[in-house]
Amino acid sequence: MTLVDTLAFALMLTGALFAVLASIGLVRLPDAYCRLSATSKATPFGIGLLLAGASLALGDLDFAVRSLLVVVFLGLTAPVAAHALGRAAHRAGIPPSRDTTQERP
Repeated sequence: MTLVDTLAFALMLTGALFAVLASIGLVRLPDAYCRLSATSKATPFGIGLLLAGASLALGDLDFAVRSLLVVVFLGLTAPVAAHALGRAAHRAGIPPSRDTTQERP
């Protein structure tokens, strides 16, 4: 196994872990607003790392350019989609959950 293969494996493994953490956050977080935070941040980062690792493993410049375009597109659209979903949840009257783990003065 070469250094490039090891780096590609590490990038893809880290990206997969971020994607798994985002999906766990989607299931475990208490309300729609918190779930938006988990999915809109961790998922594009995880997919970006997966694509970077795949680009490095394949060594194809054309694939790397297309992967970079996908990452840029996700980076631009994920926050907009999260904002639209949050606004729709707010307009539908979905209340934020009350956090009972912290005492407020």
